[in-house]
Amino acid sequence: MKKAFILLLMLISFIGAKANDGVYYTSGNQLIPITETEISVRKEILDITKRNDQIQVHVYYEFYNPGNEKTLLVGFEALPPGGVWETTEEEYRKLTNHPNIHDFTVTINGGRLDYQVSHVENDENYFHNGKFDELSKQRELELGRKMDYSEGIPYLFVYHFNASFKKGLNIVEHTYTFDASESVMEEYCFNYVLTAANRWANHQIDDFTLNVNMGDRESFVIRPTFFTSANEWVIKGVGRVSYSNEWESDAPMFHMRQGGVSFHKKNFHPEGELSISKFYAWLTMMYDEDKSSENAMGSVKRQYYSWKPFHFEDFSLTKQEKRILRNLPFAYRGHVFKDKGLRQFFESTKWYVPDPEYKDDMSDMSQEEREWVEFWSK
Repeated sequence: MKKAFILLLMLISFIGAKANDGVYYTSGNQLIPITETEISVRKEILDITKRNDQIQVHVYYEFYNPGNEKTLLVGFEALPPGGVWETTEEEYRKLTNHPNIHDFTVTINGGRLDYQVSHVENDENYFHNGKFDELSKQRELELGRKMDYSEGIPYLFVYHFNASFKKGLNIVEHTYTFDASESVMEEYCFNYVLTAANRWANHQIDDFTLNVNMGDRESFVIRPTFFTSANEWVIKGVGRVSYSNEWESDAPMFHMRQGGVSFHKKNFHPEGELSISKFYAWLTMMYDEDKSSENAMGSVKRQYYSWKPFHFEDFSLTKQEKRILRNLPFAYRGHVFKDKGLRQFFESTKWYVPDPEYKDDMSDMSQEEREWVEFWSK
């Protein structure tokens, strides 16, 4: 059997953090054949949607079975959480499913499948002789207590189920929700193991579509590990793209006022994993040209996104800076500014997308946004 799980370098360098640095919950993963298979992946549509602090994953597969009907053991590998996740020994021993994965479902040809979860060490042979090598609770607790991703991932949660594939085309749908990870650099991050799809018979996905929607008025980077250019992505909504300094210089940063982005490729043999991040550092880069107030405004711009205006009382801001701050929620909705100074400032940012149809309507703003506008109107 191939390596049980592909360890992402970025997980070692970024998310294997101590409690005061961040928290890593888990990564998404393609369905994999636990046993050998002749079944191939003809089509996959992977939808990733962020809702508040959770990531919702929906996967539509078309599998092709060239032979007679067969029942295959299929699995989903989930890494254990790290960072601030802690529990008592009593609570730990009650764990069955992954503590940060919710609403896990699988259907094949319209029929819902039952599943089980095994806890196994992360080695090449966690399944052999027709069974999983289950960790003892004592061993799992021992591994969990000394979790350190810099030394590798010690064990896995493996969701598994028996799927009956009829001859020809089979439709599989897979859904789950899990908690978004974070770090000192990232407001949130999401990782998904694409290369696991190469374990099927055709060692690729014949027709692959990836749809990403992180919500309205969001900016996020997608690391160029399985693609080479932002031109391979299509904006499905209203937004624009720039490039991030947080990863490689060619990492696209998508600024979406509304909607999401989509990637499509035929004969897709992924050689890298999906990594989506929203960096705190991006949010301090509103001034692209004028550096005159860089220090004060850097802190203000970072705090804007946490909606805590009382943190700004120590800053001496100009009247124009206060006007900029007051108008941020409107700018993110595409308001076209008549004031020359405001218009020049927002047009110089990487994220502003004007909308001539937008009116100054605060009805769709959150309570925090309305309080923000009121605070900076004083």
